[in-house]
Amino acid sequence: MKKLIAGLFAAALSLTGAAQAADPYFEGKEFRIVVGFAPGGGNDLFARVFPEYLPKHIEGEPVVIVENRPGAGGVTALNWYVDAAPRDGTVAFVCSGGLVTRMVLGYEGVTAKVADLKPLIAGPLGRTNYISATTGYKVPKDILTLKEPLYLGSTDPLSTIGSVIGLTLLKVPFKAVKGYPGKNDAMLAFQRGEVTVGDIATPIFKDSMAPLIEDGTVLPLFAQGIMKGDELARDPANPDLPTIAEFYQTLYGEPPSGPAWEAYKQVIRAIGNGGKILMIHKDTPPEAEEALRKAFTSILQDEAFVKNADIALEGYGFSFGEDLIKNVNAIVEIDPEVKAWMQDLYTKDYGMKFASN
Repeated sequence: MKKLIAGLFAAALSLTGAAQAADPYFEGKEFRIVVGFAPGGGNDLFARVFPEYLPKHIEGEPVVIVENRPGAGGVTALNWYVDAAPRDGTVAFVCSGGLVTRMVLGYEGVTAKVADLKPLIAGPLGRTNYISATTGYKVPKDILTLKEPLYLGSTDPLSTIGSVIGLTLLKVPFKAVKGYPGKNDAMLAFQRGEVTVGDIATPIFKDSMAPLIEDGTVLPLFAQGIMKGDELARDPANPDLPTIAEFYQTLYGEPPSGPAWEAYKQVIRAIGNGGKILMIHKDTPPEAEEALRKAFTSILQDEAFVKNADIALEGYGFSFGEDLIKNVNAIVEIDPEVKAWMQDLYTKDYGMKFASN
């Protein structure tokens, strides 16, 4: 009898253990998506396509929330994520292409490294450059003969790296006005007349700038574009607008070349193709990483999610799996001469410091 009871007890323990082992990793947990910028920008827009649909695709159906931690152009949240955020897979971080560029260049104050993180899924996101009609600009060649330099609003010049490298490539006189908390603040400064040129995520540009374009107070310049291999393609959300390469051709009668052009293409791989990359810690528990990768594989088959995301993200779609890894690797494996050129530009013109300088 004692043997029978012991056997039944052991069997019960075995069944209990099996049931516990089968419990989904995220059951009873909360999954946070952290954004290093204020609500309303491109990073926030990307993050907020997930909370409604993602829970049912993660085994255990955790609550999914977006948490905004703005500050220092996203650097505050990035450093917090790598240094202090829970490393159990319950917190992911939306890493903008600009933040990836900061890590790659070794910008002073950025403690995080790309190697600290693993990409889950990314949303390519184009940006559109615009100019105030108060500058006297009407047609492309006017940009070389304006009476005053253009004023570009930014948190710091690295937060508008596409515009800084782009205007440098075009050989346009401009000054970067630092200190705005975020892209939306810089856009509002533009509308107040404090700055005269800017860039913003194309979906937001089309919504926020349409009335100003209609009344003639704002003119679009060019779309920053998306890289297709080594070629710069038009922004799929703004295909009627030329790329900066086409704009350059109009100004100078030849395609762009040289270190500024190579740097620009590298930047677009990060801020355009990379756009917004949802990252997790490199040492995330394997069971958590596996559950999340399964979830994102599944959600991309969810027609309702894809339709909603397509509307919210203006048809850019997603980068996932090997394509995403290849793009991140292409950003990280920057040509040393191009990297040195970019560091030199930001050191000389903006007094920025880099750990590798």
